[in-house]
Amino acid sequence: METVEQLVSRTDAAYQRWLASVTDDVVADGVVMYCLESLLERNTTYGIGEWLTGYLMIGQEGDRGFFLRCDDDGGPVFRAGLGGLGEVDLDVAAPVFEVWLCSGFAVPPDPEPELPPTADVHVGRIPVDEVQLLVRARKLLGADWRFGDLRGLLATQPFLAARSAHLYALRRDLEHAPELRPHLFYATDHGLEAVWPTDSPESR
Repeated sequence: METVEQLVSRTDAAYQRWLASVTDDVVADGVVMYCLESLLERNTTYGIGEWLTGYLMIGQEGDRGFFLRCDDDGGPVFRAGLGGLGEVDLDVAAPVFEVWLCSGFAVPPDPEPELPPTADVHVGRIPVDEVQLLVRARKLLGADWRFGDLRGLLATQPFLAARSAHLYALRRDLEHAPELRPHLFYATDHGLEAVWPTDSPESR
C-alpha cells in the first residue's frame, strides 16, 4: 500500500502547492482542510488506503470527507460520508481543486437523493420456474421464507419481501448479484420502482 506522502506526490499540482503553503489546518465555513500533519493522521485513522485505494482524504466537514484521486491527472474533488466508504458513494464537490480553492472551499448543496433511505422491497418478474433465482433473492434479502412456499410466492408476484429495507445497502449488494437486478423493487406513493437504476449501462 502506498504511503500518504507517495499519494500526495501524485495529486493535483495546485493541491500540492497549497499543501506546501500551510502549516496548520484551514477552516472555512465548517470545512476543515488538513495540513500535512493532519493529513497523515486522518488518512491513517480512517483507513482511507484500505477503503478507497488510490484516493487521499484532504479535508472534512462533520462526518463527510473530501477526496482527491491520486492518478497524476488532477481531476475532481470528491466527497462522501465517512460511515461506509466506497467509490460508489463518491460525488463531485468541485471539478478541480483550484476551482474549489478559489471558492473558499464552498460546499455545493447536497444532490437530491436518488433513493429514499429505507422502503418496503418487493420481488417481481421472476419466471415461475426459476425457483433458484428466488432462493438467491431470499439469501440476499435475509428473508426466512420456507423453501416449500417458494413456488407459491412465485405465483403471487410482485410480493412484499422485506419491510423498511436499507436501499443503498441493497443496491450495493446488487453490484455482485446482476441476475437479481431486474427483480427487486421498492414501494413508492406511485407504485413500485426498480432498486437498481434501469438506465444504468450495467443493467442492460
